Amino acid sequence: MRAASLGFLLALAPAVSLVAAPAGERVVAVGDVHGAYEPFVQILKSAGIVDKDLAWTGGPAILVQTGDVMDRGPRSREVLDLLMDLSEKAPRQGGDVRALLGNHETMVMMGDLRYVSKEEYASFASPESEQLRQKEWENYLRYRKQRTRSGKQALPDEQEKNAWLEAHPPGFVEFRQAFSPQGKYGRWLRKRDAVTQIGDAIFLHGGLSPELRLKNVREINERVRQEIGQMDEIWTKLSAKGVLWPYQTLEEAQSEAKAEWQVQQSGGGSDPALSTILQSFLSLRDWNIISAEGPLWYRGWAQNPEEEFGSHLERVLKRFKARYLVLGHTIHGSKRITPRFNGRIFLIDTGMLASHFQGRPSALEISGGNFKGLYVDEPAQVLSANGQ
Repeated sequence: MRAASLGFLLALAPAVSLVAAPAGERVVAVGDVHGAYEPFVQILKSAGIVDKDLAWTGGPAILVQTGDVMDRGPRSREVLDLLMDLSEKAPRQGGDVRALLGNHETMVMMGDLRYVSKEEYASFASPESEQLRQKEWENYLRYRKQRTRSGKQALPDEQEKNAWLEAHPPGFVEFRQAFSPQGKYGRWLRKRDAVTQIGDAIFLHGGLSPELRLKNVREINERVRQEIGQMDEIWTKLSAKGVLWPYQTLEEAQSEAKAEWQVQQSGGGSDPALSTILQSFLSLRDWNIISAEGPLWYRGWAQNPEEEFGSHLERVLKRFKARYLVLGHTIHGSKRITPRFNGRIFLIDTGMLASHFQGRPSALEISGGNFKGLYVDEPAQVLSANGQ
């Protein structure tokens, strides 16, 4: 099958002789949701994946969600619950749900909470939230006292306490617990892949950078899972040693780790094992789950000039034995599903969270050699028809 010629600048030679999806298979891929629960449900209904009762009606279809369910919007929890439910129901009809990790899922698991909305915290609140919040303030105060004994930090005053309570609203602690390795959503997300391949199409959140040194989809998923596990282990060990408070943000934790590293290096500590843990924690920027060249963050195929980077794309596709990449993460200006590089790249993040991105819900359908953009209350947009 050849990619459709859509008037783009560069026609690439085929990497391998495969098909976009196995014969008779229908794939529906949805990009970034960011807590936009209702629009997500709308596009699933429009695509025939669920009915009005949210029961799976896709038959043997494969639903791929390319990550970034989390952050910015208020209803990420409901989106996750729906994906988890459909993951159980789809196989009963021969279908499948492949919910992939985006950079925002890994951010939340790592404690990078810059984009979590107050409404999202509130969705995790319970009648016990205020009591739990006060309890954790006391735990945090004991932690700070322990850290202060070495002269590293001053104790919080009343103004700091008020600021702390403002930064940790009702639902905050429950949110962190839910995405921990032992939490409902944390356990589920840590089992998700970052990349999946169906036929000769590879689906992921960011992209496969030419600088990526991993050889195949399996290696990428193993490395991402390994790094998330390593982060969990580091956080647990540093908390046990009193360097971190378990509910700190990633930024706060790295600040504490940097201060402790300086103490260790200046001779104020005598714990080689601790120094090793701190060194790993402070080198995060080189990890695949953080790096701008990593599969969850890379934006090159959405932003690089096609005439200059076509040969790089050809080499990447050949190395991964694929013909197409289906990517989220980067919104095209049209807020529509957009092919690039002569139809070898499909950008499917269309800014579904309209309050933030002014976009729309959408899905990419791959079936019978056809690529179509699906929208709510609109005719399907043919992107590539029967290999023409």
